[in-house]
Amino acid sequence: MAERKLRQPLIRREALERVRDARLAEAGVLLEASQFAGAVYLAGYAVECQLKVAICARLDWASLLGTFKIHDLPTLLLYTGLEKKLQADLSIRQSFNTIAALWNDKDGSPSVRYQAAGSIDEATATKFMDCIRSKTEGVIPWLQKAMS
Repeated sequence: MAERKLRQPLIRREALERVRDARLAEAGVLLEASQFAGAVYLAGYAVECQLKVAICARLDWASLLGTFKIHDLPTLLLYTGLEKKLQADLSIRQSFNTIAALWNDKDGSPSVRYQAAGSIDEATATKFMDCIRSKTEGVIPWLQKAMS
């Protein structure tokens, strides 16, 4: 039964793209409202969605399967087939590592997904958002370009 759930379509690729765009826009609104933990959470989720879009593209799938109902960004990156290309680009690698360090659990401390409001400062949130959406060093624009 559990194996069958892993093979079931979870969400269509187009829906993932819409969710990515919505969460990124919402993250921008939260950043402007000084709600830094929420902004980082939603922006990190947008990266997760973009990685899942890239997996669908790589595997030529219309929908993401339940197998990929995971949140670990480095693991998702592996399945995109873009890890070596990302590692070769120093600025993108640094951006990705900055994002992953906050997004994923590390050394027994909870990730940003479990942080309370007020736990992230403005400088950290601004840097995190830049690492995600910057035209030159942002992970999402880089992934979108690398997929094409």
